[in-house]
Amino acid sequence: MSPMLTYALLFLAGVVAGVVGYLVGMASLVSYPAMLALGVPPVVANASNTVSLIPAGIGSLITSWDRLRQIRYYPLLPQALIAVVGGLLGGVLLLVAPPGVFEAVVPWLVLLATALVALSPRLRRGANNYRLPATAFLALLAAITVYSGYFGAGAGVLFFALCTLGTPMNTHAAVVMKTPMLTLSNFSAAVLFIAHGEVNWGAAIAVGAGSFAGGYAAPLIQRLIPERVIHSAVVAGGLVLTVWLLLGF
Repeated sequence: MSPMLTYALLFLAGVVAGVVGYLVGMASLVSYPAMLALGVPPVVANASNTVSLIPAGIGSLITSWDRLRQIRYYPLLPQALIAVVGGLLGGVLLLVAPPGVFEAVVPWLVLLATALVALSPRLRRGANNYRLPATAFLALLAAITVYSGYFGAGAGVLFFALCTLGTPMNTHAAVVMKTPMLTLSNFSAAVLFIAHGEVNWGAAIAVGAGSFAGGYAAPLIQRLIPERVIHSAVVAGGLVLTVWLLLGF
């Protein structure tokens, strides 16, 4: 395959990843396998994928900033700081821990989060104004952002579960809120990966250019999709991701 075609395919994967990542939190389910399929080694693909998805978050924030400012369940600054530190810790884990450390538990963690998202309408029935104490919410956010910095696939589903069960946020608000937190986590992990020379820049730039376009368009697409459809898509994506992880891709 010619380099030009390879980069074109990576760009298209980035566009899809940007849209899918914003709407249902499954960007890595598109971009990471695309890098592997086109010959990028797994650890480098993981690091390159983290770098390449930062433009998706930036593109989405440009379009959704006004809606983000209206979500005020918890102060944004502590959440942002925790996301940065969590992503950095997750990146350190990826670089120093044995490759199989989380392999046994991650699929079941994603499956649990998917089940919680699926059941959230029933679990929240009669408790629509329930909100976790700030310390509990921030502690769970920290765990999710560490995982996001380590691998990231399924971090969006975990965040959906936290927001839809632990706060009064609806699905659309959780979609908007997820983007800055996971983008900050990815950014701090990406800085670490870049410093250690673990990035395939050709793949990262090609996917990143596509992910910016997809991320920019995604909030506009979100306005056209009913909340129940996005909710169902998150559940379906979580199940697909669980199978993907169990099969060891």
